[in-house]
Amino acid sequence: MADKRKTPPKESARKKPKKGSDVKKIYKTTDGLFTGRADITKPRRVAAIDQRKDDGALAVVKIYSKKGRDGKLYIDKLVLKPEDHGSLTEDSIVGSKLLVGIKIKTESGEEYKPLFRGDFTETGDRLTKAEHKAIKKGIRNKGTAKKWKKHFKE
Repeated sequence: MADKRKTPPKESARKKPKKGSDVKKIYKTTDGLFTGRADITKPRRVAAIDQRKDDGALAVVKIYSKKGRDGKLYIDKLVLKPEDHGSLTEDSIVGSKLLVGIKIKTESGEEYKPLFRGDFTETGDRLTKAEHKAIKKGIRNKGTAKKWKKHFKE
């Protein structure tokens, strides 16, 4: 016997599959991305330290070569070795400044655009748990990180 319903039966609400976290991943990008200038093409490695759950925005730190660099701008006693990380070519250190967005100049002034996975190129490399923990502990602008989690709203 044919179905006499006038409206088709409702499909069960399918949940979207969860995308994995990008925290601890090492990405490749250019220095021009952070200043909003596409003409700066110097390659740069960054490490994703935190990710917002609601929109997937990333908070990253820059990775620098170790040559001749020391001071408070870098995380103390943390050196990333190329033997442990295939995406690196030399001993590297991690900056202590957390980057949460890109400053874009507009007609009405300046605006900030959050960083997403699509802004970067994957390297297939990851930080270890100990490295990630050391970076989170050594970040200078922890207040910014807390505000960023709430989209800078009170």
